[in-house]
Order: sequence, then C-alpha cells, then structure tokens
Amino acid sequence: MKNNAPKPIPEVIDEFMNLTGCEELFLYGGSAIDRYLDPNCRVMDYDIAISNLEQYQNVIENLRTRGFDVGNPRLSHNLATVAKHPKYGIYDLSCMDIENNGIYNIEKFYIEYSKKYPKGKIVDTYHAVEGLREGRIEIANNPENEKAYNLLRRFSVLAGKYDINLIRGGINEDTMSIIEKKLRQTPPGKHDEQERVRCLSRFLGAAFRRRKQAIYFASIGKTGLYAYGFPALNQLMNNNKFIKSLQEAPATDKQNLINRMLAYAKDRDSLVDELSLLKKRERDREDIKVINQIEALDEEKTSINRLNKSIIMPLLQFKQGKTI
Repeated sequence: MKNNAPKPIPEVIDEFMNLTGCEELFLYGGSAIDRYLDPNCRVMDYDIAISNLEQYQNVIENLRTRGFDVGNPRLSHNLATVAKHPKYGIYDLSCMDIENNGIYNIEKFYIEYSKKYPKGKIVDTYHAVEGLREGRIEIANNPENEKAYNLLRRFSVLAGKYDINLIRGGINEDTMSIIEKKLRQTPPGKHDEQERVRCLSRFLGAAFRRRKQAIYFASIGKTGLYAYGFPALNQLMNNNKFIKSLQEAPATDKQNLINRMLAYAKDRDSLVDELSLLKKRERDREDIKVINQIEALDEEKTSINRLNKSIIMPLLQFKQGKTI
C-alpha cells in the first residue's frame, strides 16, 4: 500500500485535516523534503507530527472511525503509530515537538500547516536542501546526547536514499568519525538491543530499495562502521562474490536479500545470529514474512555451534540445575 497519487502536498494535507479535524500539524521526513524538491516524486508514506497530545489522540480516534487500520501507539523517543487505508494510503503519526525531530541536517526540514498557514510554511533552519545538493550529512544535534545505533541507522538510510558520498576522508568524514567514536564506546549488549534492531531493519530496507544495491553495500562496507555491532554483516559487505551477485541480479525484496546474504556468508551462523534481531522488530514496522523467515532461520541446526547453542547447552544447564 503506497501513497502513489501525485497530489500536491497541500491537497494531501488538507484532505488529512478534513478527515481528522486536526487544526495544526507538521509534515517532515522524505514526504516533505522530497516532494518539495520534486513535486512529482512518489512517496511511501507521509510523516506527520502533532504537538498537542489531546489533538493527537483525537486524530487517531477519528482515523479509526473513518476505517483506517491504526496501530497501537508506542513510546520510543516520542509517541508514534502508523495509520493505513486502501484509499488514502499510509500516515506515520508522531506526537512530538517538531524541533526535536531528527539528528542530521537533512532530517530537520519540515512544513507547518495550520489555519495561519493553510498552504504550508517551509522551515529549513539547518539548510537541509543545501546539504542534499552538496551530498553533505552533518549532525545537527549534540552527538553526546544521541545513541550510537540511532546515529548509524539514520546515517545509513540517508546515505542510501540520497546517494551520499561515503568515501573515508571525503565530505562526510567528520560525521563518520563521530559515529565511529560512539560505536567504539557502545559494546553490543541488551541495553542497546532495540536500537540495534531498528538499525538492522532500516538498513536492510534501505539496501533493497536502492537501484544500485551493489554500490550501496560496498560503500557502507568500506566505511567499516558496521564492523562494531554487526561484524558478520560487515564481512559480507566486503565479500566481492556477494557484491558481484547484486550487480548481476539485484534483490527483489527484503526476503530475497536475506536469502542472498545467507548464500554468500562466510560465517552463516554468526550472520543468522545477527539477523535474528529482526524477530524483535515491532510487528507494524516489519514485514511479517520477514519475521517468519528469521524465526525459521533461528531454528536451524546448521552447524556444531548452533547445535550446541540450541540443544546441547540448554540440556547441560538443565542437568546442572538438577544436580545443584
């Protein structure tokens, strides 16, 4: 389901406000800046922020009344949910102060809609449009306040979507150095698990959507950023045979991409362990087919290591518990 109709943004927003009774909202993300740069481009969904909690709750209830499939609101860095409708499309709804959105310059662009600005007021405080034209991603927030895998996730998605230069020593070296420093300071553990889950899911989604998948994987691999939290994945991205396979026949969807990755992995067990994080992705944020695929992979007994982890070690622990 996609919002593929090339309606002008003001028309889309006017329709949304009439459906929901919303009096003020902020359009942000790709649906704002992409359609600003190219009014005819297609978007997957519309990212909408509402600052008032009561109004946000009213919007959700009104959308449900109108027949939208609305997920249960969840709290991450802000209150968020997804609303889908076969006619009107997909809306990614957040309750937040729009000034707190995003980490990078490119993410900070937004358009305000209200009675005062029915046609929209463009806000580009951090020069996102200029950054896109130059291929420059800069951290707009204080990086010390950001989590390592959130930095990596957003950077990877932006780099893939806008074909950003990832050459070390190039225009984005300072940004990559900051991400690398944060990753070095954040050994993978349960305390950052959800950040790693989102990072992996969004990265794979960004990868298969790229027209030049091979170039994207190879470029990300050469940065070395994924070596810290996803060493098996990083090894794969530097595997010439895997890259060549994508050049010859790009992956058609996320499931196909995962199967291709497994086929070329030098350490399949370690890659399966990393991919198993996808099971923990929110159900309305991940294709259920992918979650089922990963759950099946996680039950594999493909080697002595996985056999030990899934059968022998639990039996030994059970036996030790009985004898204590």
